[in-house]
Amino acid sequence: MAPFNSTQELARKQVALLGKMLLYSVDHLTQEDHEVYDELVEELAARADSKREISAKVAQETRPGGSEKPDHSQVPQNRKLQGLKPEMVVRLFIECWDKQDFKQEFFCLSDQFRQGNRSRQQLEEYVNSRYEKYSQRFMTGPISKQIVDISAPVVDVDMGTVQVAERHTGKSEDMILYRTYSMVFENTAWRIIDFKTNQKRIRKRA
Repeated sequence: MAPFNSTQELARKQVALLGKMLLYSVDHLTQEDHEVYDELVEELAARADSKREISAKVAQETRPGGSEKPDHSQVPQNRKLQGLKPEMVVRLFIECWDKQDFKQEFFCLSDQFRQGNRSRQQLEEYVNSRYEKYSQRFMTGPISKQIVDISAPVVDVDMGTVQVAERHTGKSEDMILYRTYSMVFENTAWRIIDFKTNQKRIRKRA
């Protein structure tokens, strides 16, 4: 096993590992165990937050103008992800479109999401851009998204993949998109770091 580069890196791995151990045993816990589990998840989140606050403070002191990206770790949309399995996060992400719940959608994505501007946007910027895209799509005909099928995740330490078949219903056609979602366990929860469309089937309506 390669040595950890820093105490901070080791601590981050320990928090992630403990979170995953709790996550995959949660279905076998009693009600009392669930309560202890919830407290532990909150404690782990607090530990991770304190490390981020220290890192942010150091970064702020060395950053021109003292600009700092706000820490959203304790907002409800972020805390909702804690304890969810990878496929449940993907399901939540897809359902956000129809609900126009773009705040929740923001937190389903990794800080390093590889598409669009998510990795460079603040929460408000992201939400505004998604509302704009939703409005543009709605002008050409409502588009609704539903999950046709979703697989159990394939997980390797703090990375994973989920296979999904999505139905996108438009004004004049239906599309079935077969997608692979790449997941990362980041900041005490599973998040989407990328996705790709492997196959698309389009059915025109008369």
